Amino acid sequence: MNFKLTLSVLLLPLLVACTETDEINSTIPGGAAVATTASDFSSGSHAIVSEKDSVFESVNNILPTGSDITLAASGEFFYRIEKAFAGNNISKFSFADPQTVIWQYSVKDDPQEAVLSNPTDIVVLNEQKAYVMRYGKPVVWIVNPSATTEAEFKIGEIDLSAYSDSDGVPEMYSGVIADGKLFISIQRLNNFSPSEIAYVAVFDTATDAEIETNYPGDLVKGIPLEIRNMNNDMVFVASDNAVYIQGVGSFASTEYTGGIERIDVASFETSLVLDDGTEADHPNGRITSLAVVSATEAYFIGCADCDFSGSFSDYSLYRLNPATGDVEAVAITELQNTALNDLSLSPSGDLWVSSGNATLYVMNTADQSLIASIDTQLNPAQVVFGE
Repeated sequence: MNFKLTLSVLLLPLLVACTETDEINSTIPGGAAVATTASDFSSGSHAIVSEKDSVFESVNNILPTGSDITLAASGEFFYRIEKAFAGNNISKFSFADPQTVIWQYSVKDDPQEAVLSNPTDIVVLNEQKAYVMRYGKPVVWIVNPSATTEAEFKIGEIDLSAYSDSDGVPEMYSGVIADGKLFISIQRLNNFSPSEIAYVAVFDTATDAEIETNYPGDLVKGIPLEIRNMNNDMVFVASDNAVYIQGVGSFASTEYTGGIERIDVASFETSLVLDDGTEADHPNGRITSLAVVSATEAYFIGCADCDFSGSFSDYSLYRLNPATGDVEAVAITELQNTALNDLSLSPSGDLWVSSGNATLYVMNTADQSLIASIDTQLNPAQVVFGE
């Protein structure tokens, strides 16, 4: 599926309101899966967006569920992750048939457990092996994404309890695989406060053994970070052989402990690409999402007034050169001083911006021009792409 469109064509979003299987397969052969949520967080669902003959088409409100959901993708499949308040399970779909559940499996240790597992990510290594991040637990599940029964789903564990803080859990959030290594972000929040050093733990995907990253003085093997409260996906940039990670810091205090950090995949050395500033000087605000094109081009969402006492609709899109730290606002009116939720980079290099006004914006990164606006009915929260 080629998402790159001719800029000379004026694109208007086409909303396809269909639920029949044959209609979806004939009109929407696949493309992008979108996690969507109601503005009052009363419900959620997923949508499918595709481009055909220079027109975007969307199928919205597929299999409604709770609002506490996220997505992951691998190849021709995507996974809908129902987090703590939506079911504590994962469902597998194909992009070609996005309204049919291939399987749905729980990620609870015990069906009756009081402490919710709260899955936040699934990272697929191959057809027989994947890793499930469970935010409410100290143990990563190793699973078989091709399992045909729930009994065959869980095939192993990775214990992260060494990273637990005083509340008893490490708060693992997301993962990415690079060069045969699994990188896992670990927030280490104390009752939602980023008061402890955050880490990235690294594991050999062949053995699932943790790799010593050789930081002197640390009691754990992982990589200590300068940023805290990593609340989005990590990004592996193959051309740079680096993992980029974003941290929002603390929403609830005047401390600015977020930013964007780079991890060298070979040496595990880190560098602070962008600091979110201080209470007195934070020109880009809190950094809430990140997409990386290359070692010299990235985009992030910054919010100048993002705390629990302020507005959550003052987000803007910025362009960043990770090599120099230079930042400039993207000159698109729809992407400045508004409600922006998340960033995703398509396989063709276009930037998809999820907004809080039930609209997906697609931007050409070559010239920072707006390609299309797509109505998703509910608010888009995250976009993942098929191959």
